[in-house]
Amino acid sequence: MKQPAFTAAPHPDIPITVGTELLLELLDLKLKMRGELVGGEHRRYLIVKLPDEDLGFSAESLKGSKMIIRYLFKGSIYGFKSEVVNTLASPSRLAFVSYPEKVEEFKVRNTPRYECILPGSAELGSEAIEIVFIDISLKGGRAIINTGELRDRDKALGALDIGKELAVSVQLPGAEERLRFQCEVKNLSRDSERVVVGLLFKESDGKAESKLSTFLTLISAVKPRE
Repeated sequence: MKQPAFTAAPHPDIPITVGTELLLELLDLKLKMRGELVGGEHRRYLIVKLPDEDLGFSAESLKGSKMIIRYLFKGSIYGFKSEVVNTLASPSRLAFVSYPEKVEEFKVRNTPRYECILPGSAELGSEAIEIVFIDISLKGGRAIINTGELRDRDKALGALDIGKELAVSVQLPGAEERLRFQCEVKNLSRDSERVVVGLLFKESDGKAESKLSTFLTLISAVKPRE
């Protein structure tokens, strides 16, 4: 699915910006959690903000822990090994981690789709109906529509022909608002009770695309659908 595009020289310039969401894999604890890059000193250390919620251990206990840090930047997934060299518990839980000796870049080929169960909605004519995404990528996804819930089934299904546009939303885990996309119907299959529709995301605001990219980064360790 992913192939390393390059391995940088020792102590490389890292392609990353402050505010980037990170996936932290703590090797000793066999635990994955989210973090955020909040600063650092070039080629010396990085500062990572840890989750605020109680994780069952103190920030102090992480000193010396080995970790792998992954993140998404400009369409590529990057990863590197690091170590917690110091921590700060207040006013925020921060980890000072060693600057990597090398960074690997992984080009995502053909925008792989990840299996999921994500609730959403679609506007079929003048009717809005709940849908469920069963796989998703940066470019689109596949969703199930329960046509038995439609008030005017024949009229609504007229909006699902291949090539037609469809407005949809999708709810990511833990998010308060649904991400909204304007889509093109690329393929579909029907039976008496439901439609499985393949969608190509054509338009969205930058915020929706960025949040979807972050979500896919966090599940990138899961084998994608081919």
